[in-house]
Parts: sequence; structure tokens; C-alpha cells
Amino acid sequence: MKAWQIAGGLVAGCAALLGAALVGLRAQVSAESASNALVLAERASQAQLKASLAAPPVAKVPVAPSAAAPALAAPAPPVKVSFRQTTTYNGATVFVPERCQGSYDVLMHFHGAQPYVKDEVQAANIDAVVAVFNAGNGAEKYAQAFQATGTLSSLLHQIELAAAPLCGADAKPNRVALVGFSAGFAAVEKMLARGEDRARVDAALLVDGLHAGFTDVRRRQMAPGALQAFRDFGELAKQGKKLLAITHSSIMTDGYASTTECSRFLLDALGVHCDDDLVSGKSGAFSIEGFTGDDKAAHIAQFRQMDTTLLPKLRERWAKTE
Repeated sequence: MKAWQIAGGLVAGCAALLGAALVGLRAQVSAESASNALVLAERASQAQLKASLAAPPVAKVPVAPSAAAPALAAPAPPVKVSFRQTTTYNGATVFVPERCQGSYDVLMHFHGAQPYVKDEVQAANIDAVVAVFNAGNGAEKYAQAFQATGTLSSLLHQIELAAAPLCGADAKPNRVALVGFSAGFAAVEKMLARGEDRARVDAALLVDGLHAGFTDVRRRQMAPGALQAFRDFGELAKQGKKLLAITHSSIMTDGYASTTECSRFLLDALGVHCDDDLVSGKSGAFSIEGFTGDDKAAHIAQFRQMDTTLLPKLRERWAKTE
């Protein structure tokens, strides 16, 4: 075979391989685009991904060792939290960190499947005793179950008894965070409405669960004093004394105010600038972040993305105030 025929064969083979690679790359890009379309609510994580893809690669330059200035050891990565499961005497599921010893922080979650709550907290690497409380479907169920005076103290006492065999008989609850998903917001609202409970709680996180009734359904108007418990807690969060963080979808509701409408109302009541695109705003340790999505899948996505949206805010706050 002549040399020019061999060269031509090689060129054709390389072109075929390059074409196949381009086809594969296009297929991969199409698949990634389709996946991103299904998770529009994950705006924060997508932004981080885009930033990392846009950043130019950094060349690795070898550095000669110096006797005068020895290289510092890299900081040890944080220890990943893992949990042991127990229950309160009333049957609520409690997850206790494996390394729990002495006083501990408490995260109370209202409304959500226990294993998924644990997975979210574990993914966010929050070292706290986690208790999950479910009262049924509908905000009314949570409002009724947690409206009595002394409810927060009672729940903390139950958690303390459940954690004692694993954390030590003298171990006591320290900081407290309340997390309400969907209808669970009503339990958080009832406790924040009481001055003694509001003082005891360090952080409140609402996951697509901020609702209120209308005084005029046709005009979709809320009472001027609506959401007062969250307004009071939000004022403290603006000053950095508490943490109040809220995420919401774009789901509209019939007969009562949606999370988007309530978020706008709360931002206006607290005098915080509202980003109208997705109804978001921030001041101090108070924040509201809106996401696209107006169906059931978007609602569930809010819960399953807590580890990247809300829980990191709690982890950072508690890391700073240890």
C-alpha cells in the first residue's frame, strides 16, 4: 500500500473517531440540559456549577521545598455526622449524633418523613439532635397540636429524656432550631408567637410553608397584622440576634395566601427590599429566597433540597457562635 493511501486511511479514521466523540458530547449535553429542566428549583446549586465550569483551569506549578518555611499541613476536613435512632416517650422519632457527649443543639422538624429529614440534616453535616414531629395533613392539625403554652418546653424535655442514654445523663439541650415544611409552618408559628418560646429559639427555617388567611378573598388581601409571629422573629433576625430563613416555590393557592404572596407581605412588613422576579430579599440574618416551579414536584423539591438551601445557613450560624 502506498504511503499516501496509508495517510489517507489514518485521516479518515481520526475523523470518524472525532465525529463519534462530538455526537457523544452532544448527547451528553442534551441529557444534562433535560435534567436541569427537571430541577429548576435548584437555582443555587446550578449557579455554583456554572461558575465552576466557567472558571479557567489553574496550572499546577511545582514548588521546591524550603527548609526556612516548611509547608503547612492542610486543615483536616470536618468530621461527617452520623446518627443513632431513638424515640421520645410520645413516639416521636429522634436522631442522636454518634459523637454526642454533654450539651447538644436541637433541630425540631415539623412535617416530613423521618428518614428523609435525617438524610437532609446529615447531608448538610449539622451536628445536632434531630426530632421529627408529624401531626397529619393540613396546617390546622399543626396549629392545634402545638398551640398550648409550654409546648416547646415539653418537647425539649421529651428530647432530653430520649437523648440521655446516648449523650449522658447530665446532657442538656443547648441552641434550638425549628424547621417547618409545608403545613408544619403552623407549629413554628404557634411557638414563635409566645414570648418565652421566641426567646428560647435561636433559628427558624420555613420550607415552602408560609401561609395566611384572607380578609378579602376576591382581592386576595390579608389582615394588616397577619404573620405577626414571623414579623417579630424577623425583626430580631435583621439584627443578627436570630436566624429566620425561608424558601418558597411559585405555587398559587385557592382560598388562602400562597407562599409567594406571604413572602412579599413579610418582606414589605419588615421593610426589606423585594426582588420581584422570584420574590426574594435579605437583611442581616433574615432571608427569603424564591424559586420557580408551580406543581407538586416543585413543592417536594423544596424539602429535598434543604441541604443546599436552608440548612447550610443554620450550620454556618452555629459554627460562628460556638
